[in-house]
Formats: sequence, structure tokens, C-alpha cells
Amino acid sequence: MKAIWNILAVLAVFNILAVAGGLLWLKSSDRLSKERVAAIRERFVKTVAQEQSEKQAADLAAKQKDVDTAAAEKMAIPPTTAAEKISEQQLKDDQRSQMLLRQQQIVENMQASVMLQLSKLEEREKKLEEDRRAFAAERKKIAETDGDKQFQVALTTLEGQKAKDAKQVLRALLDLKQSDQVVAYLAKMEESKRSKVVAEFVKDGPELAAELLERLRTRGIVVPPPGSLAQASDHESTGNPAANSPLDAAVGKPGR
Repeated sequence: MKAIWNILAVLAVFNILAVAGGLLWLKSSDRLSKERVAAIRERFVKTVAQEQSEKQAADLAAKQKDVDTAAAEKMAIPPTTAAEKISEQQLKDDQRSQMLLRQQQIVENMQASVMLQLSKLEEREKKLEEDRRAFAAERKKIAETDGDKQFQVALTTLEGQKAKDAKQVLRALLDLKQSDQVVAYLAKMEESKRSKVVAEFVKDGPELAAELLERLRTRGIVVPPPGSLAQASDHESTGNPAANSPLDAAVGKPGR
């Protein structure tokens, strides 16, 4: 028992010496002062619960101070007068009206554009329908002309003529505004005879022969334009020097 007490006494002396050595080291290294000792003592005076309570109270006080400050600043702002409120509302109404007007203008412009496109589309469809009807009429006319027995008789008679005489007959038909009939005869002629007749037309001028060849090429494909072969006599009778085509200028000249 005595030995235990001796051991405890030795341990206590060592602890005291360790604490004292620590304090001396803190003092000598300038890490210990009366203020720090007081602060440490003050730190452990209050319990943890007391510290939390005091912290919550300080937070509430800070929040209340912010609320009071905001209220004071709001009270410092002068109140809006009725005239200012009316002016502000009028400004908002004007801005809304301008926005509505812009939107309405955009809609009207879009409607006008759509109507214009529809109008152009209707005009195109109308023109296509007119072209289709004219094309169908031309094809029907060609079919009726080429299939007629009397036409075949006249064609055979014309092919029996000399190229120069046949050209004179066709030239007379041009003067009578029978340009479609002239083109029909040339289209149905034998190739060798047609070439000779066209060669006779070349003697009157290459432009006349060129337009005859063009009419042969487009026969049944496109509708003949007005004022080509059929209007030659009109220019000749009125004395108009500005013909619509080479054939207009050529018709009426004496044959060679």
C-alpha cells in the first residue's frame, strides 16, 4: 500500500513539473500573457448552452436592426403622388398601345403579301389555262387541216408545180393572210420539194425563209404569235414601215 502511494506521489510531482515547464515555455516564448489567461478563463466561465443562447440573441438583434434600417429608408422616400401614378400608368398604356400597333402593322403587311402572292398565282393559272386552250385549239386546227381530203388534193396539186410556181402560190396565200395554210402545205410536202420551195423563198430574203422554217419547227408545239405571218397584209395596206416580223416586211414584195 505504501508503495502505491509512493508511485502516485512521484506521478503527481512529474505532472506538476510538466505543467510548470509548459507554463515557463509559454512565458519564455511570448505566447502567454495576463490578457490571454483572462480570455481563457472567461471562455470557460460560460456553458455551451449559454453561448448558443447568446449567439441566437445576437443574430436576432442583427436581423431586427436590418429590418429597422430598411423601414427607415423606405420612410425617407417621399410617397408617390396621384399625378405621378397617373402619369406612370399613362406611359405604360402608351407603350402597350404602340406595341399593339406594331403587331397589327406586321399582321397587315403579312396579309397584303399573301394577297399579292395569291393574285400573282391566280394570274399565272389564268395565263396557263389560256395557253392550254390556245394550244388545244391549234392542235385541233392542225388535225382538221391535215386530215381534210381537199387539203390532200390541194397539196398534191401544189407538189406537182415547179418550185418557183409553188412559191408564188404560197406567197399569194401569205398576202391573203393564210399563213397557217402555207405552213401546213410546207409541213406536208415531200422533203425534196419543200427544200426547193424554201430555196425560192430565200431568194426573196433569208429572213422570210428563216421565219418559215421556224414556224415549221414549232408547228403543233407552240401557238403562233399574233402579228407574224397573218398580219403581213395589214402592214402592206396601211403603209406601216415597222413590220412585226421578217415575214411582215417581206410580204408584198414582188417575187423574183
